[in-house]
Amino acid sequence: MVSRRSILLEALAATPRDLSRMVPRIDGVEALWRPAPEAWCLAHFGFVEEPYLARLRRVLEQDNPYEPPIHPDKSAHDLTRPLSGLLEEFVARRAETIAFLSALSQRDWGRPLVHETIGPTRLRDQVQELVTHDNNHLAQIVALRETWERKT
Repeated sequence: MVSRRSILLEALAATPRDLSRMVPRIDGVEALWRPAPEAWCLAHFGFVEEPYLARLRRVLEQDNPYEPPIHPDKSAHDLTRPLSGLLEEFVARRAETIAFLSALSQRDWGRPLVHETIGPTRLRDQVQELVTHDNNHLAQIVALRETWERKT
């Protein structure tokens, strides 16, 4: 029987592969292009991995921690770095997240937290949120690509 845990771990592991397939087709200019000044750009993709892993660790280490939403400071992103370097960094951070989650017991996956906007939730639900975050950004990459192609 396939568990929810194994499906979530597989989904997290798939994102770097999906990005690796998509990124070689995207050059530096396109990676930083935004359809609007405040819109998301491809280079932003991996910037939530580190704070998200920190959140998951707090859930394991603290009793029912209170967690605000993760909104990385867009102005702190170094968008001058090559996309390949950003991808390598994301792949390494994601491997760390997967290793952390793989080492947890089933009971650990049920540890509670209180999310500022979601309310009471569990670690496994936060992992599901991370998978959803990945899927949303992968869809944005497709949409950005389509918009870029229409623009050029």
